[in-house]
Amino acid sequence: MRTLSTAPPHRALVLARGSFGYQLDVDDGVKIINTIAFDAGQFEPTQPTAPTKPPTTSASPSAPDTSFPPPGLILRAGWGADETKRLTAGGQESSPTRFSPVQAITVHHTATSLDDPDPAATVRAIYEQHAVSNDWGDIGYHFLIDRQGAIYEGRFSGTDGVPAHNTNNEVVTGFHTFGFNSGNIGIALLGDFNKEKPPPRMRESLVRLIASLATRHKLDPMGNITYLSPTSGKSTNGPALGGHRDWTSTECPGSNTYAELSTVREQAAQLFR
Repeated sequence: MRTLSTAPPHRALVLARGSFGYQLDVDDGVKIINTIAFDAGQFEPTQPTAPTKPPTTSASPSAPDTSFPPPGLILRAGWGADETKRLTAGGQESSPTRFSPVQAITVHHTATSLDDPDPAATVRAIYEQHAVSNDWGDIGYHFLIDRQGAIYEGRFSGTDGVPAHNTNNEVVTGFHTFGFNSGNIGIALLGDFNKEKPPPRMRESLVRLIASLATRHKLDPMGNITYLSPTSGKSTNGPALGGHRDWTSTECPGSNTYAELSTVREQAAQLFR
């Protein structure tokens, strides 16, 4: 079984669609660089989205749907996850699924192009990078959101039909916030938000997804928590809903996303029930 790393790898995913070669320009003093090229390929979805639940009779017609899973969630089969990439040659999970009660939700960005003609291919590329190149056994995030607001299921959590969770309502341990992965739901926005702001549809889906998860786990988006690591036993204070940089030294989730998190918290809290 893999152990969680204490420091993030210095790796970046660079999209180069239509390219036949690439060149790297690096700073003086850099002695070792490893590059890996892979093709995310084409894919025709066979199971595009999670089933949409009918509204309950008590719900207001104008109230946003905060049920979980969110309506229209693109499941792993829908974005083309090759499940063999997370298995060993013997057919076992290379990073066996582990579950913990939810303590926090953390927002990330992927630092990839926002002007993306094929977000599903980008999700497949991130999956390849995380599962194979980074040797994490699977994609590190629980959910990803593209510029049009489509939400993608991330890390594999079993076959019970509830993305990211087991039947005890615990969340699968991801690889997205080093040292704080257990019980921490990672949501990644597809794009580089040091350069641009999250588009409106992406932001709306982020708020809706956070509200649905917060409601499911009784986690106040405006609250603060004492995060307790079930593996090390160490505790740290932090936000119930935060950005990657709240937990470790990083630019993620981008300065523009981070600047909007206070408003995202407020909007999610209004839907939290």
